[in-house]
Amino acid sequence: MNKLYTAAMFMAASSMAVAGGHGGMDNSSNSASAAKSGSGVHFYGRLYVGYDHSATGAANSVDSVRDNGQKSRLGIKFKENLGSMSLVGVAEWKFDIADGTATGDGTNCSNAQDCRTFNLHVGNLGFQTALGYIGMGSFESPYRTMGFYDVNVDTAIALNNHGGTSDGDFGQAGTWDSSLSIHTMVGPIEVAYLRGMSEQTNNANVQKSDYAVGLRVADMVLPGLEVGFARNHDKSGDSNRGLSNDKVFASYKVMPGLGVFYTDEEVEIAGSNHAAGDITTMGLHYTMGHNMIQIAVAEGNMDAATTDYDVVSISNQMNLSKSTDVTIGYTRKGIEGSGNAVRSYGLGITHKF
Repeated sequence: MNKLYTAAMFMAASSMAVAGGHGGMDNSSNSASAAKSGSGVHFYGRLYVGYDHSATGAANSVDSVRDNGQKSRLGIKFKENLGSMSLVGVAEWKFDIADGTATGDGTNCSNAQDCRTFNLHVGNLGFQTALGYIGMGSFESPYRTMGFYDVNVDTAIALNNHGGTSDGDFGQAGTWDSSLSIHTMVGPIEVAYLRGMSEQTNNANVQKSDYAVGLRVADMVLPGLEVGFARNHDKSGDSNRGLSNDKVFASYKVMPGLGVFYTDEEVEIAGSNHAAGDITTMGLHYTMGHNMIQIAVAEGNMDAATTDYDVVSISNQMNLSKSTDVTIGYTRKGIEGSGNAVRSYGLGITHKF
């Protein structure tokens, strides 16, 4: 079935079955508030720490107090008027306030591996013109910034940690180093293009001629309706012919308080939590008072049938103030073959400044 037709049918059925709307995303470059200094540079950030309880199959569960996704951020950004255009820049670092290293659990810091406390997330300089933005540096790819609906990104219960969406540099939460970025908006249409420019194999996570592209249309056909397409392409994959991850996405604000979302990914570039295949994700966001509930289900139809899986996730984000929230949730990945299910509970607190 055509993917756009599938998305339209899903949203139509959802609008008849439910009522409400929350189309928000947790976009790490934009989610923290900024405080303006006297020099015109804006300093911003957020602190996160959480308690995680994870188990795989019948093995003993593992408890942690950590920020393994490095959701904590410190950043600066500025905009300088140059007349007919503006120079804009940002530098944003990620870190873990629980164990002090910007690394995952698999990194052995006693074995000469990289264990920096602060790790650059994005950093770039560019020009904002009447025709759009052009700049260079490191960026979140359009595959992430468009059609990214998991508000639990970078936490233990995130969908990409359980195969509910793709992961890795070419996946749903990817950032690209040493790249050229072009971004423009024409009315309700947003277009973004990212191209890797580095031939230094040890110093960039993407290489020259790798590219990412995204197209998003919002509020054009129906108010509250967003549809789009994104691609990440790895030229070095498959004997230099290249491999791509492609995503069709849609969301619809059914009514105030409730929104539904849909993504369908054709994944050729395998990640840590999924193989090559198709990942279809559907869910909703429901806002009630100071609480925002996310419910999501996903199916992974992998090229190797024995690795097919399903994912279910439920969480609640409670806003204690404009700057502080507490999130509690549960996510489970069940393997349809002989593999072990992965179950994660999480409780975390975030403060933005």
